[in-house]
Amino acid sequence: MKKLISLFFVLTSYILMGQVQKTDSTQSGIRLKNGIVPFVSYASIAAANVSGGLNQTSKYAGQLYTGLKFDFEKILGWKGTRAKISIINRHGSGLEKEVGSVFEPLNLVGGQNIFLYDLNVEKDFGDKFSLKAGRTTSVDDFSVSKLYYYSLNNTVNGVIRALLLDGLTTTFPFATWGTRLKYKPNAKHQFQLGVYQLGKNVFDDKQNGLDFSLRNSDDLSVFFQYDWFGKVADRNARIYLGSNQVFGSLANFNSDNISDYFIRLYGHIDVELVKGLSSFLTMAYSPHGEIVKLPFQSSIGLNWKGMVKSRPNDRILFFTTVGSFSSEWASLQQNQLSPEVVMEIGYRFQVTNYFVLQPAVQYNIRPGGSGIIANAVIPGIWIEANF
Repeated sequence: MKKLISLFFVLTSYILMGQVQKTDSTQSGIRLKNGIVPFVSYASIAAANVSGGLNQTSKYAGQLYTGLKFDFEKILGWKGTRAKISIINRHGSGLEKEVGSVFEPLNLVGGQNIFLYDLNVEKDFGDKFSLKAGRTTSVDDFSVSKLYYYSLNNTVNGVIRALLLDGLTTTFPFATWGTRLKYKPNAKHQFQLGVYQLGKNVFDDKQNGLDFSLRNSDDLSVFFQYDWFGKVADRNARIYLGSNQVFGSLANFNSDNISDYFIRLYGHIDVELVKGLSSFLTMAYSPHGEIVKLPFQSSIGLNWKGMVKSRPNDRILFFTTVGSFSSEWASLQQNQLSPEVVMEIGYRFQVTNYFVLQPAVQYNIRPGGSGIIANAVIPGIWIEANF
């Protein structure tokens, strides 16, 4: 089944590419005259578990992300065609084990090594279709919002975390083979379909993103997402609903059974309550508690830009996440598990256009869900520079 889905989608993609030769580009942004744009960013987080958890200690993690963007319309005259190549270096370590949580307090942890990440091409077909293929991950296009990228804790930052906890989708910085088709018929509606290789060693950081192999044993992750952009009570809003379906050989908890199918449903809504103040709510659910430790997760967040009039580009941020454990996972822990809750509040100083400083405090309630680990208090600071 997974081979048929993958083959059909890839063939359809190439047929579509072959039918359209010249289109108008929808890509925008500042470019060099030769159509090549370099970029580099460095981010670091230092945090300490000062109370509760399993061990009081401090940790530091950093990430260098750099690469090139290519506008092939300028370089070769291929209208609506662009590409990207990038590398990532992650270093340092996190506090997940010291806190006893399933969530990592430092979102820059995961794959502490050097990786080749982006190696893909994207083409627009008119102003409605676009197709991307190459080395990428699902989190570049699915289950994401610009409002997520301000949390130190990875419960929120980047993607709805429950989708990633059990390795059933691809994620930054572990690139894999994938293709994504986007259809946006108008300003209010958008549809996306993505197919991604999910190899058994996709999260092996010793591969450095250089394992380009395709194996019969690989699982397949298929994403679908619908986005709506409009107004709720006359305020700007966005809603998206999606699913991740996995086809392959999926191990079960507490048994020798192997499942060949998995699905997780997810959704998001955000509303601009007043000018500069946005709120969002996310949910993710899977009925397959025998496969995933966290069948349900929900997050809420507030992002207030310009509340302090003398600092119009600063932001005040608040996030809360609750995650419920599956009974099958709980039985492996030989304990009845209650939901784990993570709260975070922070202030983001936009020092310059390219430099930010963000102190924050996290409060982790029932780390690991057992109730036997004391609630943890985790202050931290995030420093980021983008060029």
